[in-house]
Amino acid sequence: MYARIVQVPLLPDAIAKATDYFRESVGPALKKHQGFKNSRFLVDSTNNRCLMVTLWDSEENRTAAESNGFLQDVLKNMKPYFAGQPVVDYYEVAVQIA
Repeated sequence: MYARIVQVPLLPDAIAKATDYFRESVGPALKKHQGFKNSRFLVDSTNNRCLMVTLWDSEENRTAAESNGFLQDVLKNMKPYFAGQPVVDYYEVAVQIA
């Protein structure tokens, strides 16, 4: 399994709006992508930042969700909530405990 983690600082008081947008728009759209497994939207309300974590069945499917413009659209649409530039990191999931 493969993960993409987007870390971004949020504007003060933007956590609720960013969370709602991720839940209502990004989540349903992710489910339409081939190979999508699950996602988490993590917030640090003390420091106004978030992590958007998505898990994929293959590196190819994770990459496809970028090369088709999906990730870029998400970041563009969420930009009003951001206090800085997103940082995108990639990982291979070594262990998963459910």
